[in-house]
Amino acid sequence: MDYQIALSSEADLSALQQQIEDFYERELLRHQLERTPALSLSVLEYRPERFDKTLVIIPGRAEIEHKYAELIYSLRVLPLRILIPFVRGQGSSSRVIPGSQKCHIDDFNIYRQDIEFMLTSLQVTDFLLLGFSMGGLISTDLYVNGSLLPRRMALIAPYFWPAYNLPEPILRAFVGIMGSLPLFNKLYTPHGSEYQKIPFEENYHSHSRLRYELYHDYYASHPQLALAGPSYCFVRQSLLKQTELFHRRFDFSIPVFCAAAGEDKVVSSAHCAAFMQAHAHDSCPPIFTRISKAFHDILNECDEYRNPVLSRALSFLLND
Repeated sequence: MDYQIALSSEADLSALQQQIEDFYERELLRHQLERTPALSLSVLEYRPERFDKTLVIIPGRAEIEHKYAELIYSLRVLPLRILIPFVRGQGSSSRVIPGSQKCHIDDFNIYRQDIEFMLTSLQVTDFLLLGFSMGGLISTDLYVNGSLLPRRMALIAPYFWPAYNLPEPILRAFVGIMGSLPLFNKLYTPHGSEYQKIPFEENYHSHSRLRYELYHDYYASHPQLALAGPSYCFVRQSLLKQTELFHRRFDFSIPVFCAAAGEDKVVSSAHCAAFMQAHAHDSCPPIFTRISKAFHDILNECDEYRNPVLSRALSFLLND
C-alpha cells in the first residue's frame, strides 16, 4: 500500500484549528501507565478501526501531547496507529523532581527503559520510529542498546550534541563538574529557567508566527503543562550518552533517515552530520539531509521548511 502524506498548511491552519482541537479532545486515547506507585508515564494514541502499521513518535525535550495535534490530525485518514510515549518528566508523565517542572534526569538510560516499558505495556513489537530532538537521541539509544527494535527509523534535528560555542573539552569538563556536585547538579544551566514566552521576533525555534503563537497560546491557557529548562545533571547525562554513541562501534542494519536544521541554535547540526557520516559504510547507510535556513522546532516551522521534510520522513517510514 502506498501511503499518501498530506500535511496541513499554514493557510488552512487557522480555519482548521477548531476541528483539530475537537479531534484532539475526542478522538485520541490517553494512557497513564504505572511504572512504580509514584511514577506514571503518559502515552498519547490514535488508533483507527483498521490499521496496517504502527508509528511510534518520541518527542523532544519539554514537549507536550498537544504539540502533536496538528500532525496526528493530518495523518488521521491513513490506516496507521500512532503512539507518542512521554518519558518521565516530559508531557503529562510524572515529574522527576516532585513539584518542579525542571528537566532533570540522573541517568539517561532510564529514558530508554521508560520507552521500552511503555511499548511493552501496550504490546507494541512491530513498529516504525520517528524521533524529534531529544527523541532522536533516545531513538538512537533504543536502537543501539535496547531490546525493542524498529523496522525503520527517522530522526529530525536529533540531539546528538548541544549547540554551545564552548570547545568540547571545556564543555565536558564544566558540565561534568556542575552536573555531578550534589549542591549544583539540580540547578538550571545558564540558559535554563522556568517557562516564559519569548516574543516571536526574538525566538530561534520557528519562522512560523502562526504556529509559534498557537503553541504558546496553549501554554498560556494551560500553565500547569509548561515545562521548564534543563538542569546541569540532565546536560551531563546527555553528554555522556552522546559521547557513548559517538564512540560506540555499531552498525545500522535498518533503514535510517536523518534531517538536520540548517540554522539550528539548540542542537549542533555539524555533530549530526558527523554522526551520520561515521556510519556511511554500515550495512544500511543512513540517508542524511540538511534543511537549509530552518530553525530547530521543525514541527512548528513554516510550511517551506516543515512540510517537505516531514513528508519525506513519513514517506520513508511508511512506504518501504
